[in-house]
Amino acid sequence: MTDPQRDTQFSESMPLKPDVDYVMLSRWPQDGDDWIHPDDRALAAGMIPSDRIFRRELQPDGYYELAYGPRKIRIRPVLAEVAPQPEFEIGQVVKLKLAFEGDHSDIGRIYSIRYSQYYDAPQYYLIRGDMKSRTPYLGEALELFVKDGQLREPDEFPQWNPPEPDAANREEDNRYGEGI
Repeated sequence: MTDPQRDTQFSESMPLKPDVDYVMLSRWPQDGDDWIHPDDRALAAGMIPSDRIFRRELQPDGYYELAYGPRKIRIRPVLAEVAPQPEFEIGQVVKLKLAFEGDHSDIGRIYSIRYSQYYDAPQYYLIRGDMKSRTPYLGEALELFVKDGQLREPDEFPQWNPPEPDAANREEDNRYGEGI
């Protein structure tokens, strides 16, 4: 026998929620902490409320998984603010677009993604060396860092192979080749 609530949540013909979206929990819901999975309550207390942008994904057990980099919290459905999808992820190595050639001080790893109400966009905080930057950067100021000698994207063009000469051309080439 099927569960009608599960069928509604996981309907393929008309999904109610996207598989993955991005949200913020800027307020602690008023109904205590029963909405948080019992094993994740200590972690949630340090991360919620905040302006962090979480990746939210519905799990088969009815919980949503909120991911913030490697940290994951399971919650029941609660009212959350929809956030714009980040261009980068926590842990990615990025470079400032306006950096000088060979200047490695403007390369860092993203350690935090937070929502900026002023820009209505995600802002990224970087670790450079051992120092955590206090300066947030918008996605338009950053690009993925690629080491020298590596391609940024896979080659879009198939490998070019010269066409095989047809049999008639091969005979002509052989004839002319013998006379030389």
